[in-house]
Amino acid sequence: MSDKTDLYMHYQDWKSWGEMFDYSPDHAGYFAAELADIKISGADVLEIGFGAGSCVAWMEERGARVSVTEISDRSCSAARARGLDVLPSDLPSVAEAHERRFDTILAFDVFEHLDLETVGAYLDACATMLKPGGNLLLRFPNAQSPFGLAPQAGDPTHRSELSASVIRLMITRRPFDLTRYAGSHIYRGKPFSPVWIKRSARRLMQKAISGLLRFAYASGIHYDPVVVIVLQKSDPA
Repeated sequence: MSDKTDLYMHYQDWKSWGEMFDYSPDHAGYFAAELADIKISGADVLEIGFGAGSCVAWMEERGARVSVTEISDRSCSAARARGLDVLPSDLPSVAEAHERRFDTILAFDVFEHLDLETVGAYLDACATMLKPGGNLLLRFPNAQSPFGLAPQAGDPTHRSELSASVIRLMITRRPFDLTRYAGSHIYRGKPFSPVWIKRSARRLMQKAISGLLRFAYASGIHYDPVVVIVLQKSDPA
């Protein structure tokens, strides 16, 4: 067993995932905002690395037909008990069997756990499994930002440093168009509540710092610690 694999033995406890298929108001607010332009209701959705299943539960309540994949045996057992379609964690090996099956594929904080060669294989698998016009959403620590160091280096199971620049290079000869590149949404809570005021103040400060850095270095880079990229599968027609 490798050191990386051994680290996953207690990963769920270390991450404090909590109850399976449960989500908080903060989770719900985040999902609603981050997935506002992504087909979920009535869609065939695959979540790669579904973790504790909070997004799965949220999507099911909105009429999505959800399939999942996860390296954790505990999570997979809970998903099967719930009646979910659980695909093998080695997604590239089964991609052709699910060709053009999904409207949407989600990977929150997953691809940074793969080496770059495997990231390429997963991009190919997602391209195969998505319907034309379908979307692949990726969220990962931002390797182009100094503020991305904390989420990137804080997890010893991370194997690659990802950024918009890296993803743009990797999709050059793949059937994807990059349609969204932005910082991960921050749900602020109930308007004008103490939590909302605090989170809003933090967000304003973050935007100001990011804007100043972009101006100073004349770059189009987002300096958020975590970014979201949406790739749309090209329609050959």
